[in-house]
Amino acid sequence: MGFTGKQLTSIAAVTLLIGIAWVWKLNQVMKATPPAVLSVSPHRWTEEEIRDTYERIKSSPVDWTQQLPPKLNRRYVITGGSGGVGGEIVLHLLARGEPPESIRIVDFRKPDRSDMMTGPATEVDFAQADISSAAATTAAFDNPWPPSVAKLPLTVFHTAAIIAASERSMRTYERIKRVNVDGALNVLNAAKAAGASVFISTSSASVNYRPVEFWGNPFRQYPKELWQAFDESDFDKPLRAHSQYFSNYAHSKAVAERLICEANTPKLRTGAIRPANGIYGSSRGDQVVGVCLRAGTFPTWMPNVVQNFVSGGHVSLAHLLFEAALVRGGDEMPGCAGRPFVIKDAGAPPMFEDMYGLLERTVVTPHIKVTYLQPGFMLAFAYVVELFDLASRMLVLEWIVPRPKGDLAKLQPAVFSACAHLIASDALARRSVDEGGLGYRPIHDTLEGMCQQVIEWNAEQELLGPRPIPQGVMDTVVRDIKNVGTMPAAVAG
Repeated sequence: MGFTGKQLTSIAAVTLLIGIAWVWKLNQVMKATPPAVLSVSPHRWTEEEIRDTYERIKSSPVDWTQQLPPKLNRRYVITGGSGGVGGEIVLHLLARGEPPESIRIVDFRKPDRSDMMTGPATEVDFAQADISSAAATTAAFDNPWPPSVAKLPLTVFHTAAIIAASERSMRTYERIKRVNVDGALNVLNAAKAAGASVFISTSSASVNYRPVEFWGNPFRQYPKELWQAFDESDFDKPLRAHSQYFSNYAHSKAVAERLICEANTPKLRTGAIRPANGIYGSSRGDQVVGVCLRAGTFPTWMPNVVQNFVSGGHVSLAHLLFEAALVRGGDEMPGCAGRPFVIKDAGAPPMFEDMYGLLERTVVTPHIKVTYLQPGFMLAFAYVVELFDLASRMLVLEWIVPRPKGDLAKLQPAVFSACAHLIASDALARRSVDEGGLGYRPIHDTLEGMCQQVIEWNAEQELLGPRPIPQGVMDTVVRDIKNVGTMPAAVAG
């Protein structure tokens, strides 16, 4: 016996109410920070602490030159060298005395970072290439070197990648794979052909994230994997299935990391650096602080989320420490070879609300305004966006269903797993080289690193012309920006 129209309406109404109640409960859970997470990050940045740190970093900026390993007299190819991490590696190599003619950037675009537009960085060789093309990558490596450095040993820092945290379907995997996996293999093969003896790749801590199970048992107190602590232990286990990674990006980086680490031999020593969660430090490119500075007004649903961050400067430092570890000791293979290492800032992980408070109190222009959204309802809407995105890629439907574009296209369920509470451990990297580590020691915490970035941003904005200063911003910022000539290179992300 079938249902009547009235019965079907009642069933639909009850189902809708249950769904709304479930989303509302999930929303309340996502807005709260679990006690277990707060125990790792109990302290919030106060206004006085932010002001004092800003003043201290202004007076004594982060000085990387004293922390870098000594000059090694090698040649360097940096894929993605125009970007945040790659650009910072270039600047650090120059800062420690490597001549510009010994460095080559391989990228699809020339550097446009302000700290690479003057000085020795302008003399660094640039080879334009799309690393998804094996021929273009090989050609970039085959460009002749100046006679003064042509016979030096070669190190390759591979930092180029597509970062697209929102996509998780195999229907969209090929685009990511073409650069992050096939491109990495093209760079590795070109490095071998060019006689490189060191190859270090920028991986990602996201290779160890697990997808959050938001829609599991509705009576659980918290969704499974809502908070995660991670290190490099996954590397000693078999590669997980694609579905066990939170996104296509994470899976592609995991595959590439294995390819690179497994290529380790006495003639070509390899390894990978896993930056913890968001990399910040480059106002033009990073997706943590920089994206907020560029937008001015931005939405968020994760002010209560706790994560470790890492500055681009620390990521660069880790690459250079890794290189020094791989080349020391002659024929003896160091214990760090062929492995990944997680890297993070010093200190306890902050909450995103800490960062928002810092920006609101210190940025001169634009005025920072944060719009707070409801996470549970945004998650539910993300499934709708993903449905439209996938439907727009299917036969017949692609002519009917509009594909989400811009920021809307990025609002898909996978992003919410990347917005979980993510606590990283860099204990392995901190071990000495003799103990199988890198001897890594971060030189600043996240508050100090972000203050450094804001100081540099304020200085750049002043150079663009007079801007109104919002009420409540520290008066001393006006004096800071007049000293732009003494500012150090930006901490890129």
